Amino acid sequence: MTEVTAATERHLFFPSRGLRVLGVLHTPDGPARDGALVFLHGWAGYRIGPHQMFTKMARRAADLGFPCLRFDFRGRGDSEGEAEHTTLSTMIEDACAAVEMVCDETGVERVALIGDCSGSEVAIGAGALDERIDSLALWSAPIVGGNRSGADAAKRRGIYGTYVAKLFRRETWAKLFSGRLQPDVILRVVRSGGKGAGEEGAEEDREIDWHRRYVDFAGEVLHIYGGNDPTTPGALAHYEELAREAGRAFNHRVVEGANHAFYSLGWENEVMDASLDWLGERYDTVAEHGGA
Repeated sequence: MTEVTAATERHLFFPSRGLRVLGVLHTPDGPARDGALVFLHGWAGYRIGPHQMFTKMARRAADLGFPCLRFDFRGRGDSEGEAEHTTLSTMIEDACAAVEMVCDETGVERVALIGDCSGSEVAIGAGALDERIDSLALWSAPIVGGNRSGADAAKRRGIYGTYVAKLFRRETWAKLFSGRLQPDVILRVVRSGGKGAGEEGAEEDREIDWHRRYVDFAGEVLHIYGGNDPTTPGALAHYEELAREAGRAFNHRVVEGANHAFYSLGWENEVMDASLDWLGERYDTVAEHGGA
């Protein structure tokens, strides 16, 4: 393992399938909790998360005593690997390697995975593979282990509605005439229904029994969705049913008015507050845990 810097926030590399994965390890200055947080970014993202939410939350969590790891999946950000070779399966492998690394570095034996969008799929895929993972906080988790055609259609309608509305905005036409509009990007998004290249799932991803991974997970799960995300109703109904089958409480929070990415300061703070409150109840400081 090769360290790049040495500070409260350390950049380091750790191996996954023979390639170097770049991560940022946040270490609390004071007493630590008895669990660490590992952040899993979405398909097209990297270690900072959507509008830097992972960076912001990791710093807040470290102040509360949580060791935290943010990292780039292989083929993303500053990690080694080719983007076209990235699949949900390779991302799950990277997540498991990240859990191993953070436990070795910090000495904790409990880990919570924080997943955003496709990162939530990775969290579900990895959760049942390592008994040290006992919490999943999932932001805007797509449907896994069930029929997601309805959610995909709702997402597509939402994208169409957004771009139709933009046609009537003065700034859209200003961008067009100034050459700042990117019609090729817009066309790609509309055609794909908002899914990134490869996000439909590789053959190896289709072999994963997502239903069993979710139901067999032995820990607790928190779901957070935006109230204005068109996929939210279907996803909530789906995961409530799976939680019932698993015999788990269906912990969930809907951020009123928020979109899929919680793209406002108020929305992102509500997501982080809800996540940290829930995690804070699940993990003690080492002193409290040792004295219990």
